[in-house]
Amino acid sequence: MAEVNNLQEWVVGEMIRGRYIFTKEDVKSLGLPISDQAILNSLNRLTERGIIMSPWHNFYVTIPTEYKLKGIVPPSFYIDRLMKFLGRDYYVSLLTAAALNGATHQKAMVFQVTVNGNPIHSGIKNGTQIEFTLRQNLPLDFTNKIKTQSGYMTVAGPELTALDIVAEEDKIGGLSRAAELLVELCETSQWNENKLPLLKYFCSSTIQRLGYLLEQIEANNQSDQLYNLLEKTGKTTRKIPLKQSVPVTDNMLINKRWKIIENYKIEIDEI
Repeated sequence: MAEVNNLQEWVVGEMIRGRYIFTKEDVKSLGLPISDQAILNSLNRLTERGIIMSPWHNFYVTIPTEYKLKGIVPPSFYIDRLMKFLGRDYYVSLLTAAALNGATHQKAMVFQVTVNGNPIHSGIKNGTQIEFTLRQNLPLDFTNKIKTQSGYMTVAGPELTALDIVAEEDKIGGLSRAAELLVELCETSQWNENKLPLLKYFCSSTIQRLGYLLEQIEANNQSDQLYNLLEKTGKTTRKIPLKQSVPVTDNMLINKRWKIIENYKIEIDEI
């Protein structure tokens, strides 16, 4: 068990120096006179003791004192390092980003991240549900670096978050919840000329639905700004249903400005 104690001493020493995150390769570089399997066995024992956790294969996080009781470290603590470990560009998105951008009463039960490259399997990692959304071209110019306990993480700005929650409404609880989130996101979002390049990352239908929702929550100034930007993109717009999965009938009202067929009623607690 000497190798476990030696490894534990190293882990604790790294933590004292403010270094909480490491990989199996970092441990191998220590030059301990043991096999790869023995290293894994030692790491597993440290995990069982509640000293470290492994949110990903060969990727480890030392559990800070304030998280010892639950034994779970929030993904914000390690997500940036994990994405670098996986070689992925990313940004924290959807409900998680909304909360970080001011939608504070919408507590997310899942940590949502948008990544590029091949699909990453979503699931529960050490007691926390992490959900990945795939997008090949990430609008990183419209993200912000937010400080965390262990460094920084990349988070979607309010405008990118607004577009994402409409485009991926099935992942946040539907369009009515998107409208509720937009009420709070409007306090920090601005659809000025600087956001014109952002619209190029999204299809017309997403922008139309967002504009319609902004009207529904009476954010008329932002709706006007978004409409002006949409016209400048040169994108073609057409009549589309508000809710893609709901049938359309001939007698449904159509919002003339946004060309939205009102086949779904937005219901939110308050505007």
